Amino acid sequence: MTGGDDMRNERRKHRRYRVKDNAFTVINPDPVKVVPIIDIGMGGLSIYLDDGARWLDAVSKLEIMVADCSFYLEKLPFHIVANARAFPNHNSNLMDGRRYGIRFGNLRPVQESHLKYFIRRYTEKGSFSQVLSSFSRFFNPIRAPKPAVRSCNTRVWQNLHRSPL
Repeated sequence: MTGGDDMRNERRKHRRYRVKDNAFTVINPDPVKVVPIIDIGMGGLSIYLDDGARWLDAVSKLEIMVADCSFYLEKLPFHIVANARAFPNHNSNLMDGRRYGIRFGNLRPVQESHLKYFIRRYTEKGSFSQVLSSFSRFFNPIRAPKPAVRSCNTRVWQNLHRSPL
């Protein structure tokens, strides 16, 4: 893992957008982890995890999904480029955690297209970006089409909603 400089360089290369509620990354160690996405761009994303998330170093692919299963993108290669304490000036145990900067690996063209769709549909872009996006969709409907809806990873939801015995 490298320091924050890599993440700042990546941010300059690909703009990041804050993700709307109910969008998650699914990381598949055993057991499955569902983690809210803080922000995302074509180059990567950032997430917040507690300090005990050492399992993340052993994982190389992740999934992106929306809680209502309206979007699901699987097998995205990634590596961690930044790992920093989320609230460095706060001494409360309630705030312990780390913000991880994740850079996507080589995405297939279909993954890139679906990621563009996700960014356009599920992020809080500024009003100017939304106007440009609407304008470009009108004149270029082929660019980043809506991906075919596949069901969410049912294993994830089964593990999360399993009733205790």
